[in-house]
Amino acid sequence: MSRIDQFYDRNTRRPPERRAAVFSFSAFHRVHSWACFGMATLDPDDLDEILSAELGARELGAAAWTALRASRYLEDGVEVRRVWEALKTDPSKRIFEEMKKRAGVRSIKALFRGSASVDLIWTEGTIELQPHRHIRGDRWALFKNRVTIKFSETVSEEELGTALLSELEVSRNGSYEGI
Repeated sequence: MSRIDQFYDRNTRRPPERRAAVFSFSAFHRVHSWACFGMATLDPDDLDEILSAELGARELGAAAWTALRASRYLEDGVEVRRVWEALKTDPSKRIFEEMKKRAGVRSIKALFRGSASVDLIWTEGTIELQPHRHIRGDRWALFKNRVTIKFSETVSEEELGTALLSELEVSRNGSYEGI
């Protein structure tokens, strides 16, 4: 069964999920939501914010919750095609230019130096945090053998923010015992 057929066959789909990402740069945080439909991609209609690097745990947790709630699980083929069409305009290029300007740097390498990334995945009442290690440029990879942090969807903003800050440090240091 092809990936496209799998999208249309409700019996073979994974449970609907919502996703968001938190990036930490030296000068700011970036929080954005994803459009999910068997895979996840930037959603042109939803949340993509650049926030102060000085956010506390409660504020970062609140921003992450807002992004998770803004994330969409798409079941309509027309809407999926619209998201794909929006991606062809390469919104990442515009976003990277804006972030480089805000950080006061000229290259992607300089922008991502010392950065960190954590994905949040909300599925069936559980929120999972997945930190990534930086490879190069804007490329990231999950840690191998990483035991992820999971919360119920009733987690407080402060608790979520504290865990996010901790996982951002793991990501930034690129170190985890299980690599």
